[in-house]
Order: sequence, then C-alpha cells, then structure tokens
Amino acid sequence: MAKRVFTEAERAEYREKMLAAGFDLLKQYGMTHMSVAKITEAAGIGVSTFYNFFPSKEAYVYDVMEYRKRMIPVFIKKALNGKEKAGPAETRNYLKIMIDEDYSIFPSLSPEDEKRLLEMLPEQVRPDLQKETRTSMMFFQQMEGIRSDVNIALVTNLIKIYVLGAEGRELLHDAAYEETMERMRDVIIYEIFGRTES
Repeated sequence: MAKRVFTEAERAEYREKMLAAGFDLLKQYGMTHMSVAKITEAAGIGVSTFYNFFPSKEAYVYDVMEYRKRMIPVFIKKALNGKEKAGPAETRNYLKIMIDEDYSIFPSLSPEDEKRLLEMLPEQVRPDLQKETRTSMMFFQQMEGIRSDVNIALVTNLIKIYVLGAEGRELLHDAAYEETMERMRDVIIYEIFGRTES
C-alpha cells in the first residue's frame, strides 16, 4: 500500500488535532497509558500515520507541553479578570491556574514520565535558562510593579519547585498541602514583586 501524502494544510490540521487532544488524553491516561492508537483516534487518522508527524510518543508529549506553553497568554488573560496588567493578586491567581488540573499538563505527568522524557529527549527537556528566560519574559510582560532586581533564574526555579510539589502531591502531607502551596506562592510573589500588602 502506498504511503499517504498529506498537503501542508492537511498536515497542519491533523497535527493541531493531535496536539489539542493531547491534554485531555494525558489527563485521562497519563503518558504511560496513553497509546498512539488513542492519539490517532482523537485526530481521526490511522495509527501508522502518527509517525508521519512525530518520531515517538515522547516527542508527541513534549510537543503537547510546548503547545500548552503557547497558551500561557490565554491563561494569564483569564487570571487578569479584565485588568490590563497583572499585579501580585492576579499573579497569585495565575499560579493557582498553573497547577490546576483543568488547565495544566503538569499534574498529568508522573516523575517516571518526566524521567522518560529526559532520557528520550535530553536536548529538548533538559533545563535551559535561555529558553526559560524567554518564557518568563513573556510572563513578566503581562505584569506591572516587578522588582527592578528580579532574579529570573531564581523565580523560574521556584516555579518549578512549586509545580513539582503539585505533581508529587501524594508524597506530601495532605493536611498541610494547601497551606504549603499558598506559602510557595507567597515566596514566588515576593521574588517577583517584593513586599506586598496581604
């Protein structure tokens, strides 16, 4: 059987469908149990066609993560509640959205999934301060009143620790989980804005 040739428009359409479906599939199955068949069924294409778009399931998951990252401005706008720029309260709201399973991919990835991604895609997944600084700057452009001495690498690390706390929730004491995450948000807000009124 001849290999199907997609037009550029078809490629873009099917790729978009697969990436858009990825978030719900990851939430439902996690990376380990999310099969290529489930991905292609969501896009309406055959299993063998998947490899015309992605070299592996891990590469697909990474692209879903990047796809969700491109939605940061949408999530920030939601957190702004109609304001032009984010201050401490809106940033706190955004941080809550960031780990909410309705919006974030992070709660759907287990530590084993992340380890697998790092093994399979070390160049893409390994921490990259330059790339993460660009993402942080996109985030900071939506804010007002940022400290003049903000340490982007420190804020990025604190946000990563915050996300890891959400991912590893089952390892934390449930009785203090919400307070722990609130304190983490306090630290991040301080590092971005300095002292703020409570």
